[in-house]
Amino acid sequence: MCIREEVTMGARSHVSKWGSSLAVRIPKPIAEQWGVHEGSAIEILSHGDEVVLRKRTYDLADLVSQMNPENQHPEQDWGESQGDEAW
Repeated sequence: MCIREEVTMGARSHVSKWGSSLAVRIPKPIAEQWGVHEGSAIEILSHGDEVVLRKRTYDLADLVSQMNPENQHPEQDWGESQGDEAW
């Protein structure tokens, strides 16, 4: 599996201590290009001597499989359909 693809932007950073873990800062231009912000879900993959960060993607089937009576919201009445909402 080849992880390396076309690099569109690069930067250098340092590893810092964060509690009992380690952290790496993502420079603002890369975060903006990548579309991530504080609280964004990411995946961290280790591949040989490389660490790869990926934006977390959600699969509808996985999300639906997590539904249960405790986390379902009641149906909402939003009133009559309007404009293109009407079926």
